Amino acid sequence: MSEHDRDHASQNSGPEDGHHRGRTITGLSDLLPDWLLSPEGKQHARNARKEALLVVRSVLDAAIARQEAGPAPRRSVSKVEID
Repeated sequence: MSEHDRDHASQNSGPEDGHHRGRTITGLSDLLPDWLLSPEGKQHARNARKEALLVVRSVLDAAIARQEAGPAPRRSVSKVEID
């Protein structure tokens, strides 16, 4: 077990260590007290974070599709007569 694994395991210890409160921290908004950001506000922040991640996923999926399609065909220059 590497040092990183040991540190990770100690941070995610179960309820037997007495520190587990039955809550999962999914982001910064969950750390804010309820008087600063209501539970509804925290849910909106989680939803917004999910939407932002879905945007990033879409951008990455499009980039992967372009990469798999290969190089774009080169366009040739054409002359246009202007009177």
